[in-house]
Amino acid sequence: MSTEKKVTKKLTLNEKIEQQSEKLKQLKAQKQALEARERVKKKEQERKDDTRRKILLGSYLLNKMKNEANKEKILADLDEYLTENRDRILFGLDEKIQS
Repeated sequence: MSTEKKVTKKLTLNEKIEQQSEKLKQLKAQKQALEARERVKKKEQERKDDTRRKILLGSYLLNKMKNEANKEKILADLDEYLTENRDRILFGLDEKIQS
């Protein structure tokens, strides 16, 4: 085999190695993008689930408040729990003076 053919063959192998390295970089980037999308999707689902829990719990408590005894107990708990005046107004509670 002549020296020229060996150089050509080496260049071809080096080119193939370079091409495979580039393809590997692209595949790694695709994998990272996919993982990032999955993390975002999971976080969005967790937020949606949390919102749904809050809505269901609120609906449950509103239903419980139809009974006067339950209503008084729940409002007493809310009176201690709620600190924002705009939230307190929603339940007919007195505004708290902010210090």
